[in-house]
Amino acid sequence: MIRKLTLSIIAAGFLICGGAVQAASYQFGQLLAGNGPANPYFADLEIIDNGGGNWTFTLSALDLNTIFGSSSFIGSMAIDGVKPTSISTDAAGGVTAVSLKNGGGPGGIYDFRYDMINPKNDKLTGLESVTWHVGGLGSIALPGFNGEMALHVQGIGSNGNSAWYVATSPVPEPETYAMLLAGLGLIGFMVRRRKESVI
Repeated sequence: MIRKLTLSIIAAGFLICGGAVQAASYQFGQLLAGNGPANPYFADLEIIDNGGGNWTFTLSALDLNTIFGSSSFIGSMAIDGVKPTSISTDAAGGVTAVSLKNGGGPGGIYDFRYDMINPKNDKLTGLESVTWHVGGLGSIALPGFNGEMALHVQGIGSNGNSAWYVATSPVPEPETYAMLLAGLGLIGFMVRRRKESVI
């Protein structure tokens, strides 16, 4: 009885520690609209919910020149969801300030966008990354993979086309793997103890 209680407390501790900070990784490359390659994997996005409505975003572009052409860049990320009340940028990767703008996405149907080309010489090009912090989102779940976020790639090919892309698949966080292994180890331990007590 005491052993079962101890194991239950340990399992609950793993769940509490794992739920303290939400984090998710996204890979972009599924064409939503516009003139661009159908399914190129070209960018990673890391989102961390720091609690208290404060989130951190890090967007990293892969080799855009090879995928889209030498003039290509990521200009904005449209979001279908709650708009933050504050934003600050860790200037890097050719972007000195990520700003909040209303609308975005194909036909402007998204709620708002993170704009990375204001002023015009600011833009996220190949093999660069930028980090920004937002506040005022409250305690809401991290975005999913149903098109709630879309990246706008501009300067595609010799005609300078543009296209919108959504995330293709979730990327499990290292903490998720650690929790899974700990859970499997705990289950294995419990099964072994049960076998020993039966014998």
